Amino acid sequence: MSENVFEPLRLPGVDGPLAVVDIETTGGSVTRDRITEIGIVEVDAQGVREWSTLINPQMPIPRSIQGLTGISDEMVAEAPLFAQVAKEIVQRLEGKTFIAHNVRFDYGFIRNAFADLGFTLSLDLLCTVKLSRALYPEHKRHGLEAIIQRFGIAADSRHRALADARATYQFLCLAAQDRPAEAVMAAVQVQTRRPSLPPGLDPAILDQLPGGPGVYYFYGENNSLLYVGKSVDIRKRVLSHFTGDRVSAKAMNLCQQIRDIQAAPTTGELSALLLESQEIKQKQPLFNRRLRRLSSLYTLQLEEDEHGVLRPVVVDAREASRSRRMYGLFPSKKKARELLLGVGKTAGLCDHVVVTPAALGNACMSRQLKRCKGLCTGDWSVLHHNTALMDALAEQALKAWPYPGPVVLLERSGEKDSAPYTAFVLDNWCLLHTQKGVGEPDWDELGTTGDEPAVLDRDIYRYLVKVMMKPGKGIRILPLPDSLTPFP
Repeated sequence: MSENVFEPLRLPGVDGPLAVVDIETTGGSVTRDRITEIGIVEVDAQGVREWSTLINPQMPIPRSIQGLTGISDEMVAEAPLFAQVAKEIVQRLEGKTFIAHNVRFDYGFIRNAFADLGFTLSLDLLCTVKLSRALYPEHKRHGLEAIIQRFGIAADSRHRALADARATYQFLCLAAQDRPAEAVMAAVQVQTRRPSLPPGLDPAILDQLPGGPGVYYFYGENNSLLYVGKSVDIRKRVLSHFTGDRVSAKAMNLCQQIRDIQAAPTTGELSALLLESQEIKQKQPLFNRRLRRLSSLYTLQLEEDEHGVLRPVVVDAREASRSRRMYGLFPSKKKARELLLGVGKTAGLCDHVVVTPAALGNACMSRQLKRCKGLCTGDWSVLHHNTALMDALAEQALKAWPYPGPVVLLERSGEKDSAPYTAFVLDNWCLLHTQKGVGEPDWDELGTTGDEPAVLDRDIYRYLVKVMMKPGKGIRILPLPDSLTPFP
């Protein structure tokens, strides 16, 4: 163990002492790997103190990690266990703002190590990667090596805990001198705003939330479901509920009732969107918008009569003809007819076509009121009326299904084929089947979607149109089941 003392830094935006921390580990998994070294630069009214120690991880250090850090199995064989230095670490961190370069990594390992001892660590955090991005947006790289080179920081032992903690502290000092105090304070305060947590919520829950895409659930007393939400970063989104000014009494009321938070990670944003929609419809949380569980949706289609007049017909969306355009998705036939009434008035359409189907030849009510342009009396041609009707409904038109049949939309959480995936079997904007796994999908199982009728959902349709018209990173669209060659 070692300790040195230097002059302190006053960091704008942080009231109280600081602990600049760096650790070395056996790998990148916070649950599987262990700490091999910890270095702390303490900053308080008494000055700046440096302290470090090797830690016996009680597991072999991979050769690649040994080559990177220079820490070998022999070096840590006689080092103390984490439990033997835990008390001293707590004393050095307690009451201080925990600062690290990529703070979630260092804090996650240390907090997990304390959790194994039955102790919950809860500190205010500051990430110098985020601080660098905020203060130096003109630079693309914000890793510690890039910062060391940019500022000319002396670092004699890279990838050793105390040396990296010292370099991080020197970056803080240089940034505080290089940038106006107001800018530093603003960048710091964006990160260090303390969440205003409800009295019945354990703060430790927030640290356990994942940082990737997925769905989160707020629960109240007696495990009652209050709210379901989704995000590409669950933890960041949940924290946003408790930080900053809340804009409505409803939002404040929700936050004060929360007693527990749970999360369901997904492979990507689309999975999160679809899961959120499904969960809200099925579970009807108290604070979500009330989505009716609709057994049927209705749409409008145009049928040509013996005179060539296009007449709108309200049909069940499941029974709609694929050969004709669908206009709108409505929760009831009444809502569909209300839309027809509205467009009929604005476009000068005939009541005998859009209100009550009837033969032409006699003036309709709208014609008598001088709203109908005269299809019923022969003053307007069939061609003009058909064109006006299609123009009036154009905004409601659903996108045509762009494939000849069912497809698989494959979403992966990473770029490699071995990454976790979610596969969605889709046809005519309907979700037929979902499969989750790692590596290669089970194509035989995906080809057997069961006998469940396909149901067109307004929210799912909206999500799928955006994704399928322009697939993003990590998404592939494949035909089913004959060929697994991607569509052009």
